[in-house]
Amino acid sequence: MSDAGTDAGTVWTGARLRDAPRKIFYAFVLVEFTAAVLLVVALLAAQPTSAIFTRFSALVVLCVVFEEISLQAGKMRLLISAGPQSDMTSVWTFAATLVLPAGFAAIFALVSFGDLWLRKYRTSGRPAYREVYTAAVVALSCLGTTAVRANVENQLTGLPDALVTAVAIVFAAVAFTAINRGLIFFAARLIYPDAKLPVIGSWEDNALELATLCLGAMTGVVLLHQPWVSVLVLLPMVLLQRGALVKELEQAASTDAKTGLLNATVWQEAARRELARVDREEVGAAVLILDLDHFKSVNDDHGHLFGDAALLAVSTRLKAELRQYDVVGRFGGEEFVVMLPRVTAAEASAAAERLRAAIGSIAYDDFAGTLIDADSPARTRTLSVSIGVALFPDHGAELEELLHKADAALYVAKRTGRNRVTVAANLNN
Repeated sequence: MSDAGTDAGTVWTGARLRDAPRKIFYAFVLVEFTAAVLLVVALLAAQPTSAIFTRFSALVVLCVVFEEISLQAGKMRLLISAGPQSDMTSVWTFAATLVLPAGFAAIFALVSFGDLWLRKYRTSGRPAYREVYTAAVVALSCLGTTAVRANVENQLTGLPDALVTAVAIVFAAVAFTAINRGLIFFAARLIYPDAKLPVIGSWEDNALELATLCLGAMTGVVLLHQPWVSVLVLLPMVLLQRGALVKELEQAASTDAKTGLLNATVWQEAARRELARVDREEVGAAVLILDLDHFKSVNDDHGHLFGDAALLAVSTRLKAELRQYDVVGRFGGEEFVVMLPRVTAAEASAAAERLRAAIGSIAYDDFAGTLIDADSPARTRTLSVSIGVALFPDHGAELEELLHKADAALYVAKRTGRNRVTVAANLNN
């Protein structure tokens, strides 16, 4: 196995682990082997009792029943999700780390993951090696979390039981999250070394994960004292799953699928709100329309997948260059639109020039991947963009009027050589 794959000149596409570069192959195998060895050791050290089997069985039933009840919602979330999503099964998995020995908690995690794969992920098209790695990560999370919980409980002897339990749960939640995220981030960094990968995630994702951990802690405490009452956790779990689905549906309805930016309809609503705000504050604003130069030839020469990658690269650069409260969207095709609130004419022109330069620095090699040949001269080429600018209130008081003026300015930029910024005030009437 060479660093490039099994065959000389073969580029790894991420479909088969045996074709992966050595560091990725060995890293995945090491994590999976470690999980297997520690699981065997934990099982050999376990001393099962009837209570343990009862809790194990109760968790399996709760997990299976929940997945059956929320199967359609879970599949819908999987279909519309643009990236990793919080898995509700962690409720049961985290509960297992609180009420079961390490080996049994890991076995439960594998059983629940297997049911999840069979009912939801089997037809998702994800590579098998990723599923195996994820299963190993889940098992290691359980083994590590259980060890942390037990160690905290042993260190806090002499304190009130309620306090010991609370502190142990907090440490266990931190360990569970850290191990899981750490190993997933480790794998993602190996596969996508140049990508900007979030470690913490969005506020919504973190809130959802915290909610699942809290429900898992409640389930674990109930299983220790009143196992039959644990069935009451199913209703809030189903509601939480549906709430997450609604949130993701709202996100999908408001964003452009290829770039993750606001779609045209939602952008116009947001831009009108900003325009009304700057009007009340009696400050300036600007509307920018950006059009990638010669983009049709980009698609014709390299294919639409390459074009989609270019659009995503541009959207990423726009978000990096703009302020958090600037409103950026995709109007369709190769056109993007930006609302800059609270700017002067000079600041708007400077921002437009900065965006033009930033997009002009995007080389094909930055996003091409395997979409063009590794030795193709095209990799050194860069994108370019023409930008039309209209100012509020100088060029109009309504959004439609500003868009019309910015579009006219864009036309002039295209007609006079492209890769330039034109402000509506500079047009010859």
